[in-house]
Amino acid sequence: MKKKLGTRKWVLLSVAALLLLSACSSDETVSKEVIEKSGTRITVMDNQAESVYTRLKLERIDKLEGVRGMDWASEDSIVVSQENKAIPAEIWDGQKHYPQNLYLYDLSSGQQTPLKEGKDNLGGALLSPDKTYVFYKAGYESSGIGYIMNLATGDTVKTGEGEIAMGEGTWSDNTHVLYSEFPPVAGKVVRVDAYGKSEPAMQTEAKYVANVIQSGTKIYFTAEEDSRLIAYDTQTKTSEVLGTGVMWVIPSPDGSRLAVQKRVAPGKVTLFVTDGAGNELSTVYSGFQIFGTNWSPDGSKLAYSTSSENGNENRLFITEVETNEQTPISDEMQASDQLRWSPSGKKLLGTTTVWKGEAYQFITYVITLS
Repeated sequence: MKKKLGTRKWVLLSVAALLLLSACSSDETVSKEVIEKSGTRITVMDNQAESVYTRLKLERIDKLEGVRGMDWASEDSIVVSQENKAIPAEIWDGQKHYPQNLYLYDLSSGQQTPLKEGKDNLGGALLSPDKTYVFYKAGYESSGIGYIMNLATGDTVKTGEGEIAMGEGTWSDNTHVLYSEFPPVAGKVVRVDAYGKSEPAMQTEAKYVANVIQSGTKIYFTAEEDSRLIAYDTQTKTSEVLGTGVMWVIPSPDGSRLAVQKRVAPGKVTLFVTDGAGNELSTVYSGFQIFGTNWSPDGSKLAYSTSSENGNENRLFITEVETNEQTPISDEMQASDQLRWSPSGKKLLGTTTVWKGEAYQFITYVITLS
């Protein structure tokens, strides 16, 4: 029997998985503004370069402690995971550990509505593009069983008996989830619909398949020991290698460009924007580590966080893709999960972990822009 994961290990492995998915120096003058929010001090970066705020302005940052924000259910509500202390805790290592369950969090009122409660640790929640369904996982040591729930009815189906790595699983359209089964050495990629019917998503003999994501008729994924980026055409049933040393890829909303992170040297990674064929168009950032990258809904911006080699500098940036204009947002955030834009593109959801007392605690930031 596979051992279910305790809450503390679920936190650690969730973060570790996403780190697999770098801080920079600048000659520009940078000042800081400290915002007091419910007794919490949040540092906001203010870059005084002349053109930085011509398109983007930071309005405020709200900080939610003890919850892990995962995705937007609407412009004013998010899906979060949080300890459910109504369920008896497991005792191990001399400490109480409550299961992480799923809730709908109203940002205006602060009220939470249960989405899924139980003794299992639940996470990895991701809303379908039309916000009708939520895909999530019940976690084990390094993977989990997938589920799809109808938000209106609460009806839930299992995606199958195959396990899914914690960083895997994306919506390919409003009713289908795409993922590689765990362990990735098998190279099995599955598409499952909102009713639980599954089928092979593509034909490939590649091994160590990961980071599977679909855009239009193309399925992108990394594979093999050299981390090659492969594009599979679902119409022609053919594959094309677009590059090697790729850590992950994220297509823009219209599919015309790719955000690609590569390991270019020991201790150095670079975030590129390429066309759909993998040809480099621009370099967005280069450093020790980059986390959480995601496109804005209109495809004009990329949000991402970075970390220095010594771990002392953790910064959040938004870059205008056409001009490469970079706006520093904060120097206190390192994204533990992929950053999520609200439907309007005016808000950004980010989650990090901090060591508090004798355990890690999740902190969620809601960043409002104009």
